[in-house]
Amino acid sequence: MFMSRVKSQFSQNRSGSAAVEFAIICPLIIALTIGTFEVGLSLYERNRLSAASSAGARQIVLTGTADDSAIEAAIRDAYKDDEQSDLQVIISTETISAHKFKKIQVTYNYDLIIGFGRFKSLVLTNTRYAAGA
Repeated sequence: MFMSRVKSQFSQNRSGSAAVEFAIICPLIIALTIGTFEVGLSLYERNRLSAASSAGARQIVLTGTADDSAIEAAIRDAYKDDEQSDLQVIISTETISAHKFKKIQVTYNYDLIIGFGRFKSLVLTNTRYAAGA
């Protein structure tokens, strides 16, 4: 009799259910919010790399056969970042169907705000080809 009365009182008590539901849902909402920021910032960095490699290709088209140092300077000027130590620029010449092209590959090591396990950074790469090599 005593146990059945305690059991019925315990099953009808709902005073802590909101706290338990909040404890279950809150980490998911926080993870979703931080993930949204991470994706947005990585897409922003990818867009900056695209604009920088386009500036290098534009330098080739405007000056004809520009030297590699002028192309890299145009890329670094277009990237507009004080810390450019993680920005790598590789410029090479490729021949496709007897036509020479300059290949511009810009790579940036993007550090995540909050690393997820072994994923602490992303390697973002953008490649452009320009005629006139």
